[in-house]
Amino acid sequence: MKRRHRLIIFTRYPVKGSVKTRLFPALGEEGAASLHKKMTEHTVEWAASLSEKDPGFLQIRHEGGNQDLMAGWLGAKWEYIPQGEGDLGERMTRAFEENFQKKIKKVVLVGTDCPQMTSFHVMAAFDALKKHDLVLTPTVDGGYSLIGLKQMVPELFVSIAWGTETVFQSTLERAKKAGLSVKSMKPLQDVDVPEDLSVWEKVSNQFLSIVIPTLNEEEHLGLTLEKVGRMPHGEAIVVDGGSRDRTVEIAEKWGARVIRTEPNRGRQMNLGAREALGDILLFLHADTLLPGNYSVFIRKALTDPNVVGGAFAWRVEPSTPFLRYLEKNVAWRTKIFQMPYGDQAYFVRTSVFREMGGYADIPLMEDVEYIRRLRKIGKLAFITQPVVTSPRRYQKRGPVRTTLRNKLTLFGYYLRVPPERLSKFYYKQ
Repeated sequence: MKRRHRLIIFTRYPVKGSVKTRLFPALGEEGAASLHKKMTEHTVEWAASLSEKDPGFLQIRHEGGNQDLMAGWLGAKWEYIPQGEGDLGERMTRAFEENFQKKIKKVVLVGTDCPQMTSFHVMAAFDALKKHDLVLTPTVDGGYSLIGLKQMVPELFVSIAWGTETVFQSTLERAKKAGLSVKSMKPLQDVDVPEDLSVWEKVSNQFLSIVIPTLNEEEHLGLTLEKVGRMPHGEAIVVDGGSRDRTVEIAEKWGARVIRTEPNRGRQMNLGAREALGDILLFLHADTLLPGNYSVFIRKALTDPNVVGGAFAWRVEPSTPFLRYLEKNVAWRTKIFQMPYGDQAYFVRTSVFREMGGYADIPLMEDVEYIRRLRKIGKLAFITQPVVTSPRRYQKRGPVRTTLRNKLTLFGYYLRVPPERLSKFYYKQ
């Protein structure tokens, strides 16, 4: 396969006393090395989401360590290349030149000191290279955290005062002299000195509240909460609508906070959101299993200030060919029309949810009504890792009949049939 794009990450092997030296006064040598390690892992995690189908898309160039140490730290699937000798400009020149010599058409290079950087910024950079020669993401201290090129321009890296507030401006001046068209992205803040540590804390420690409405869910809730896991920066809130089985007992066993109320899914979720402590809300059905590292995916999606919420891909297990067909339709609907449904475990910034007034007080279609309002406010992120939901609804009435009922209910909603009438139709045995 002929590779056209390449993402390069510049980092160092985390040896105490040799990384993040300007943070020693605040963190000490060991603390600075630990932070560098975490920020590198954070960068590789979001970069990995871009490399699922092609691990060769990502190349990690390192100072210190060796192939075995790097693979033992970050995993064996990536290509590791020593940065080599010279200052930062010489090392970046070498990285770009070697990739362009391999006929790579577009190359983007990032560091690991900017926790606000996400896969969204990288994809935007590759897109900008369609029309521009150079893409830069400046940092607020005068440097840059991302540089993208589609041909080698050596003068961009020579005689630059690296590590100073003049790096970005000097690069722009060189680009202008070279006649390059430049796309400058929105500035981000990196973490270099103690005053910057709050940037990392904000990205890494956003508190996540998972709200789960329940009614007689003892069969599924235990496994759902097991997948949620124990969250160091989060909480699970089970809002029970009067279960007569072991639902509440199971919720308490798994350490969830339990709130009791009357049965109405929209009201239950509003109540859970009102009691939530988190900066982010995740609404989860009791029979839906979250993917591993779900909180990482959510937090990274929300590092883009334009994203107000989002949802996961959707899968049914055990499945059938017909259900696989439905899964593809759900992915298409979510990507094209920005219209996820409640069983896709959607999430939202708590401040946005509360400003919107939460869910409408209706007996059905509260998720559709809410998402229609939410997507008018900002961008929705679609996380390609799927949640896995139970096939029980499709087994009860049959997949074709259930799908037809869902479509008719949605059609009725868009025709403004009262939700009370739709609810009677939907729940009719």
